[in-house]
Amino acid sequence: MKKKITQTLLPIIIILFIMMQFACSDDNKSGRNYDGPLKLTTFYPDSGYLSSKIIIEGENLGTDASQLSVYFNKKKGYISQAAGNILMVYAPKLPGDTCVISVVKGKDSLTFDNKFHYISRFTVENVCGKTGSGYNIGGDLASTTFEAWRLKVGCCDPEGNYYSCYSWFGNNGGLALISEEKNLSKKIISDLVNDVMYHKVTERLYAVGTQKNVIYEIDPSNDWKVKRRYLKPQDPPAKQVDYNSTACIAYCSADGYFYARTSTKQLFRFKLDDMICEYIKNDVYNSTTPETENSYIVSMMFDPTEPTHLYTSYGASSVITVQDVSKPESEETIYAGHLNVRADGSSTTQVINGYRTDCLFNWNNQMSIIADESGQKNMYIADAGTQTIRKLDMNIGMVTTVVGRQNVKGNQSGTPLEATFNWPKGVGLTAEGDLYISDCGSGCVRKLSLR
Repeated sequence: MKKKITQTLLPIIIILFIMMQFACSDDNKSGRNYDGPLKLTTFYPDSGYLSSKIIIEGENLGTDASQLSVYFNKKKGYISQAAGNILMVYAPKLPGDTCVISVVKGKDSLTFDNKFHYISRFTVENVCGKTGSGYNIGGDLASTTFEAWRLKVGCCDPEGNYYSCYSWFGNNGGLALISEEKNLSKKIISDLVNDVMYHKVTERLYAVGTQKNVIYEIDPSNDWKVKRRYLKPQDPPAKQVDYNSTACIAYCSADGYFYARTSTKQLFRFKLDDMICEYIKNDVYNSTTPETENSYIVSMMFDPTEPTHLYTSYGASSVITVQDVSKPESEETIYAGHLNVRADGSSTTQVINGYRTDCLFNWNNQMSIIADESGQKNMYIADAGTQTIRKLDMNIGMVTTVVGRQNVKGNQSGTPLEATFNWPKGVGLTAEGDLYISDCGSGCVRKLSLR
């Protein structure tokens, strides 16, 4: 009985002690100032997650929170109270798994020797869509629906809006805006599109038309007004580019070119000022087996920290490749996965994760890369055939399953151990690190919140 009372009272005593320390602030110590040299003593707890309360103890921290900054790696925490020699700080979002805590006051900057361990928490929820429904795009998100098996790739803009390509019967389809902030969906393009990307320089979106030489330019600042841009051949052409079959695009900030692949397995590039297509080379790793010759699943993205490195996800071949576009002679090489070796879609015990050249994919679709200020760089992959979202830690090369139950189809929300998907195809990362997912089989747009 005494043990239970002690276990109950101890946390209360600690909280009261901290409150008393904050109560004894500069307002209650007449004449006290904290102009002496800054000193750090300790912080606790040594681990936590988004908005965890961290107590920092030291000397001469002061009572003016506006004159202080606390960093977890390179991300700034929120100081809720400064009480002379104690600070109460809330941990920021996703600063990195292992954090160095630094305190800055004026010209003084000190760092703790021991590290803070950030715990990521993931939850999956449905943003819009309902399994078994038809199309209803335009209106609030609760009433927005897509037909199953029609959602494709997508992307996010800096405002956190998600743009998803979708197809309909025949050659029908389009591009839909999903805005949680405005609680609305909007049909932006009514023609079938294969891919969409956000351009940071022009602050516009670019979508690829299907079986046409059209690139759609979308201006979010002008009510998402759409302008058609037309690809053109070289005159005379060094080699004919099949730009009418453009399947995906990515922008290289290093040279100002858009790079594109065609469903006929060509890589070419163009610039917005003239839209003239320049042939580069043919695909090397796209599968040509009878089983997959008509299944051109591919996604491209440039590395945000090494902007000439182009990554391509070949779903039909079960690999992700990389090539340096600044060196035309450089070879495209396999970065992750095994060529034409898929994860067994019937086994839930098969080991599919591990080092990037040892892991297995199954119809890997779109990928998105995010690099934060702490130096952490991750690639998120919609691995449709395993019903999971995979993460490739590009710093160490390890592939893990972020969410989804391997080879278990469903539309369940919740934690990573609970959530299920049905052939996820598209992934779009927000600036805050949340991940929108086009769950093709269920006809739903899902959201993985990273906390």
